[in-house]
Amino acid sequence: MKETNSSFVQKGDTLYLVTSSEAVDYLNSSIDSGFITSLHRISGKGIFHSLVECCRDKSLGFDITGDSDLTDEEFLYGNTKYVAIVSVNNDQEGDFVNFMFNHGIETTLLGHVTKGELRMDDHSYGFISEYAGKTA
Repeated sequence: MKETNSSFVQKGDTLYLVTSSEAVDYLNSSIDSGFITSLHRISGKGIFHSLVECCRDKSLGFDITGDSDLTDEEFLYGNTKYVAIVSVNNDQEGDFVNFMFNHGIETTLLGHVTKGELRMDDHSYGFISEYAGKTA
């Protein structure tokens, strides 16, 4: 996969989950086209750990929606079908979604980048400052 920012860039960016490891070529094209502001592969430690890693550099946060097919614990900390978290700015979001859809790549709207609080489904997991130097 091409190099791009692995940390979230700015408050307000929209977050998507990518479910297919075959999406690499299309993600590379999205990077080349400037559709993606950050891309982070989801580690074996789960989505929550990966989100915290994405937030640390700029002390940002997230507000996300869980997967209704999974318990919150499975979604945040388990081994899920999701392989990467992508952030996209508002100006490029339509282009990114259309590009992925037109190439048959499944993406799932996850939420958006916030100022510093870590939230899922109206539940707060604290602030990114509480996770500085810790493993999520």
